[in-house]
Amino acid sequence: MASSVQSCPPAKLAADCSATSCRGGCALEVIDELLARTDSVRGEDADLLLDLRSWIRRREDAEAVLRTFCELRRRLEHREYLAFFRLRRWLENHLIAEVRVCPAAEPRPVPVRLQYFCLEAIRRASLCSALGSGEPLLAPRVQFVYRTQPSSDEPSISSRSVSAVG
Repeated sequence: MASSVQSCPPAKLAADCSATSCRGGCALEVIDELLARTDSVRGEDADLLLDLRSWIRRREDAEAVLRTFCELRRRLEHREYLAFFRLRRWLENHLIAEVRVCPAAEPRPVPVRLQYFCLEAIRRASLCSALGSGEPLLAPRVQFVYRTQPSSDEPSISSRSVSAVG
């Protein structure tokens, strides 16, 4: 049923995993263990896992990472729940959404929450989360980006990202 992925300490599997304590290579280890499970991962799923692994390893294209993760999650999470729980936590710790109410506005960093199985639903939730003040939307934009490695109290935003229209 569920994979017995054991590469992270048990504390990393629960609430102790945070943006400041999450190991950068944890997601790669989870993907490698999924790829090694020939009984549940084959064909196109393996190709998608390899794509996801490559983007995460290079910290490239946060939008593609989320899109691919959502597709894999729909296909495999029912068989590999623990692995996808760990991937969700890792992505939530390493990605943020930059929300702009219009193209000229300053971006508002918003935590990415992966409670949905669809990238567009995640985008909408990020937009709604940033706009709690009732501010009018002129031409909203949501851009998913990697957090920079934490070096201070407040996480900053990496310049490596791909823009997405909300």
